[in-house]
Amino acid sequence: MGIIFNNAALLVRAKLNHVKFDEILTIGHQDQYLSQSQIVRLAKFCGLTHDITGLSSQKHIDKFFTLFLDAKNVSSIDYSEYEGCTIIHDMNQPVDPKYYEKYDVVIDGGSLEHIFNFPVAVSNCMNMVKPGGSIFIFTMCNNHAGHGFYQFSPELFFRIFQPENGFKICDVIVEKHPYPGAELSPRTKCYSVTDPVVVRGRVGLKSRTPVMMMVHAKRTAVKPLFVASPIQSDYQSEYNKFTESSEQSANAKKSMRDVAKKIYKSLPLRVQYFLRGNYQRKSFSFSNRRFYKRWYPLKPISK
Repeated sequence: MGIIFNNAALLVRAKLNHVKFDEILTIGHQDQYLSQSQIVRLAKFCGLTHDITGLSSQKHIDKFFTLFLDAKNVSSIDYSEYEGCTIIHDMNQPVDPKYYEKYDVVIDGGSLEHIFNFPVAVSNCMNMVKPGGSIFIFTMCNNHAGHGFYQFSPELFFRIFQPENGFKICDVIVEKHPYPGAELSPRTKCYSVTDPVVVRGRVGLKSRTPVMMMVHAKRTAVKPLFVASPIQSDYQSEYNKFTESSEQSANAKKSMRDVAKKIYKSLPLRVQYFLRGNYQRKSFSFSNRRFYKRWYPLKPISK
């Protein structure tokens, strides 16, 4: 669990976009994986004038949060005391309501993929954010099998952080990096992910290298969480079309999409599989600009 350069850049950009970081809670006591040269780059980007000499030698990220994000208090929550957390709690279990709406920002720097009861753990994170506050999740996406219990699809977070749960998505960004890990190499590239609802289909990814993910969501209102469980958008679309079609007359005109699907279904299975595989090979890649657009961590922020 720790903060790498692109994680730190996303946090700094959020600060420059007026996200408040007064009270921070991290899930696990986060290590710092920033070189001194990276810290200098971030300081120049945000116009920081504090003394940052030797900051890279700090084991934990707390001081960075204080200097770069103006944090007044940095707390951490974990299963045990071995990393010096301020709150001891098993995130598999619901957190004490006394922590609800207590923090301006909750940051998961790589814990959720290690927690078996993910729905409870992410609900805990969401409940502890103040209205108007933010949650940041830095986790695993592709080619990290064995790192933790889970690797996550971007769509999971698009569906979780919805208005019905009192949240809205600000950023979903994936970062590809070489083996063995992002914290050990500066050769990374980041891409902003399009919500599958926008493209009306699955936003898949087939990658040869490991891919991490960064999520930023803002709490817009306090609402009961997951009154209805999230449903993957393409299935929700099919359910909606089925309901709509059952209410239409038998002679209603079919859309071109429906006609194309009918033709596809009439083809031999081996042809269907070939066409589908070829589509996925071309579409589920970073070269698909409908799905993935380059994101540059130190790109100037528009005024």
